[in-house]
Amino acid sequence: MTAYLLLGCRVVIAVVFAKSALAKLRARPDFASALRVMAVLSPRLTGPAVLGVPIAEAVLALLVWMPRPVVSWAFAAAGGLIAVFAAVLVVLLRRGADVSCPCFGASGVPVGAAHVARNLVLLAVAAAGLLAGAAPDPGGLGPAGVVAVLLVAAFASALIIATDTLVELFSAAH
Repeated sequence: MTAYLLLGCRVVIAVVFAKSALAKLRARPDFASALRVMAVLSPRLTGPAVLGVPIAEAVLALLVWMPRPVVSWAFAAAGGLIAVFAAVLVVLLRRGADVSCPCFGASGVPVGAAHVARNLVLLAVAAAGLLAGAAPDPGGLGPAGVVAVLLVAAFASALIIATDTLVELFSAAH
């Protein structure tokens, strides 16, 4: 059972981080602008963060596929990065900042509780991956179980990535 949990966590973290990294690398000027508007970094650190954050995400998306002990370190680092993202969102919410999250590319949806919730879900996935990756014997994988886990993980990843779209959709309905 642990092997299925590990597989699911690997897929979710890898897909979400890869999508996030790609979006930030494709739109570096927009990401830099968003960081400047957020004012959570000194201007001197904005340039390095614009390149460093997506590179870290891309590297972690790959490292979660490595064997022990690398997988444990990868999930721990992913959890740390997600915790930093969540902390930034909380700071922005406390300030009452009217900014959008550049998490998966340009967005017009202001940072809100849904963004923090998304990061808490991702943090839970990273923690579960860390525990599953550290388990003494994760066990084997059967083909039907792999297909089921891949489908659930793909759906979960799509929902996580679509947070802004879902927030916009449901807020427009009111």
